Amino acid sequence: MKHFILTVAALAAGICASAQTVRGEWDVHFRGAIINDEFDVSKGELATSGTLAAFNFAPYAGLVFGEGHHLKAGFNIQKDFGTPGTKPSTEFAAWYQYQNNGFTLAAGVFPYALGGSRYSSLMYSDAADFYDVHCDGFLLRWQKSKSNYELFFDWCGKYGEQRREEFYVVSAGEGWVNDWMALCWEGLFHHLACSDAIDGVMDDHVIHPYIQFELSSLLPLQRFEVSLGAIAGYQKDRKADILKTPFGVDAVVEVCKWNFGLRNQFYYGGNQMPFNDTAGLYFRAPWWQIRKDGLSGIYDGLDLYWQKSLNDFVELGVHARFHFAHMGFLGSQQVFTCTVNLDKLR
Repeated sequence: MKHFILTVAALAAGICASAQTVRGEWDVHFRGAIINDEFDVSKGELATSGTLAAFNFAPYAGLVFGEGHHLKAGFNIQKDFGTPGTKPSTEFAAWYQYQNNGFTLAAGVFPYALGGSRYSSLMYSDAADFYDVHCDGFLLRWQKSKSNYELFFDWCGKYGEQRREEFYVVSAGEGWVNDWMALCWEGLFHHLACSDAIDGVMDDHVIHPYIQFELSSLLPLQRFEVSLGAIAGYQKDRKADILKTPFGVDAVVEVCKWNFGLRNQFYYGGNQMPFNDTAGLYFRAPWWQIRKDGLSGIYDGLDLYWQKSLNDFVELGVHARFHFAHMGFLGSQQVFTCTVNLDKLR
């Protein structure tokens, strides 16, 4: 007992001695969205109609100690619009975070917002991007003035009676060679295993390297980006021993002036969701099925938008998106978003 008391006293003395280096911090994030999908015109061949209308609210607080060490905790509240009387869903988060000289390490349950890359619908559908705000695992990120590289490891399924074992590794990188050209990638490694009730293992892996050109200096535009890339997938049903390796190429053009913009993505290649009948395998948008008959085909997505920052904390967005595939017009989306991030208040 004497040794225990002395140990506790020593720890208390150490904490008091270093108390001057400990301070509190907080973050508050809010996002509201209405995303209306209209795909009846194509009879729901690749995507179905529906509406996402919800908000999520996430306050976090914690301590900063030492040189770049953080311990933080908080929660995220989500609720669908038009559901009076129903309880919102709440998810608790707690994590350790280290930041120093452009390097970030996070471990625990933490917000995906700690990353700094833009992921396309090949990585996350609108619903996956909106509802899955936390990563259960680890983040490694390296950020400099002209580069950003990051990797998330998300253990999103623990083996159970009905719940399948699952983890999702997603990564992105952006390195600017000069003021107008960058070498970039986004990719994922997705493993969906079995549960007590479900047998079989599925692999869903995709890599998307691309070259991005920022040409706004040539014209009086806020943004003028062109990217050219390739998309390679590795899709396998291990139980049935079926392997698919879809490949394609894509081109993206985006221009923006006075907060009004146009973004067009064109893809030609194979079906990047060949096992779409396996429930829960894919987090990407359904139009990446391209064609269901096994042939290569096209996908073209046109996004007309207005995006405005009201101040350092609030951003509004209005989008009209039009999707095309091998059958012609696939459908459209109307998107309204409001994002509030109070980090800069600190």
